[in-house]
Amino acid sequence: MTTSLGSFANRSTGAAGQPGQNAGETGGPSLSNELFLGVLRWDLLVPFPVQDDEDRRVGDERVAEFTRYLRAHVDPNAVDAARELPADVIEAVRDRGYLRLLVGQEDGGVGLSPFNTFRLIETASSWSLAVANMMGIGNGFGAGGYLRMLPEGALREVIRAHVAAGNFSGRADTEPAGAGNAEPAGAANPRQRTTATPVDGGTAYLLNGEKVFIGNGAIADLLDVTATVVADGVVDSDVSFFVDARTPGLEVVERQDFMGLGGAPIANLRLRDVRVPSSRMFRDRRTRDMKEHIYLARTLSVVPPSLAIARLCAHWSREFVNRRRIDGRPLGSFQEIHRIVAGTVADTFAMESLVHWTMLGRGADVLHEHAALKNVASESCWRVIDRTMGLLGGEGFETAHSKARRGAQPLPVERFFRDIRGLRISGGVDFLVDYLAARIRLTDCYYDRLYTADSGADGETAAARRLVARHGAEHVEFVTEQAARLGRTCRDLTERHPDREDLFNRQHTVLTLNRIANELLTAATVLARSASASDDDAASIAAIHCANARRRVAALWAELDDGDEREYAEISARWLGGPRYDALLGDAITAVPAVGDR
Repeated sequence: MTTSLGSFANRSTGAAGQPGQNAGETGGPSLSNELFLGVLRWDLLVPFPVQDDEDRRVGDERVAEFTRYLRAHVDPNAVDAARELPADVIEAVRDRGYLRLLVGQEDGGVGLSPFNTFRLIETASSWSLAVANMMGIGNGFGAGGYLRMLPEGALREVIRAHVAAGNFSGRADTEPAGAGNAEPAGAANPRQRTTATPVDGGTAYLLNGEKVFIGNGAIADLLDVTATVVADGVVDSDVSFFVDARTPGLEVVERQDFMGLGGAPIANLRLRDVRVPSSRMFRDRRTRDMKEHIYLARTLSVVPPSLAIARLCAHWSREFVNRRRIDGRPLGSFQEIHRIVAGTVADTFAMESLVHWTMLGRGADVLHEHAALKNVASESCWRVIDRTMGLLGGEGFETAHSKARRGAQPLPVERFFRDIRGLRISGGVDFLVDYLAARIRLTDCYYDRLYTADSGADGETAAARRLVARHGAEHVEFVTEQAARLGRTCRDLTERHPDREDLFNRQHTVLTLNRIANELLTAATVLARSASASDDDAASIAAIHCANARRRVAALWAELDDGDEREYAEISARWLGGPRYDALLGDAITAVPAVGDR
């Protein structure tokens, strides 16, 4: 887990339209940005993209080889119980190249496409989230992603050597929240309390601070450490340093333990006068390249496990329902069971559809689809596993070990339930990701006019006709009309709030706009994908997803103005400010460990 964001590596083997090719470079429009402008670009979605045969062949071979390794050498239940990965597994991940899948072969990497890298991490996720977390961090947030952004020179050679050796790396960004009147920190604060002080005439820096929730932090060989440089009265918080983990003063305080992800080497780090040459400094953290680097990193860390767990839940639901009878009737004959199972199938299909569009889409700028994927996938998976837990009842809540002891089918639903909740936090807590994404889109589309819509009206209409022929008009027209409503709403809000900060202070309104956009984006990809499918089942699954999405969208529109914000603020302030409503606590008691207790 990490609440910081990370890197995107070599894109040379990826399809056109992958991060690294923005609209300005390729002429490709952004499906997500035009959605905020009120336009649904069906012509970008039809025909729906698929992985080409040769790349799929390469991926199939890699996945088969990796599957054999996992089955032979990793016991996921033992890893979860011990909450630690065996040393030989960690070394195998390094030696077998699983940390440099995206990096080009010319730089010592494996040179897989982004989609095949996703597939391998998804395979790991379905077996052991601890292994998947190492791979997601290493391939996404690791140092290899910087190679394409660095000119020839000392820093590039240092990173290249680490990548070629298969070394572990990660991004040390998130800091513990300040206490009392201390300088603010935490995942949502842009300014780092970790400081970088120039010494020796600026040829080196001393780093001092603390980092928490650092993926691969307990085993990293190289860390990208964000810091605030203060020199000659000038503050620069947009800087990071690549630090060898063996540098004196860099300490792994402890491996951090979470509700899920048992065994993932996530750590709390401390830096005390860690000396780093100035040649290890990296400044270009606000460029388009860095956004791509960040968004794909977050995708690789969060989305493969979300999709893998949803697939497992669909499988476990089938296993459970097919072996259960209620009063002599097969469980699968009950109406509500039909809805539960079909909902899981539809949610999994929808997640997979948005992944395929984002990872394989050609001729479009998919940067914002990567931003959407994190929440769409992790929240959809949460619906799926919560539904599965309810379906299995006590068997879902019971651990696999307990079931095995009493001779029941030991499905590990409980373990994955603990794992998935963390994915809604990793990469940024879900509501904050929605809020920041909407701010960016509103700024780009309306305030700064950085994005110019290219309606593509003729192609858009023709593509919509193809979809209507496959699905009928109902769902296609709904998504198209809702996109237009979203555009009108955004335009009205920005016109009524010419000072963008005035609008952005209406945080729930802003983040709700993004949630509506994500629902429409996902529904559009589902419809487009099913229209390209050769069987009628895809159209039926799409209809179920769209029916459920329509209910969620209706609820979200109601949330835009669901009451006077002052009421929420007053009640919150009264509760936080003192004992006024302490009667609500009733007779509840609890106990917490002593601070510093090991």
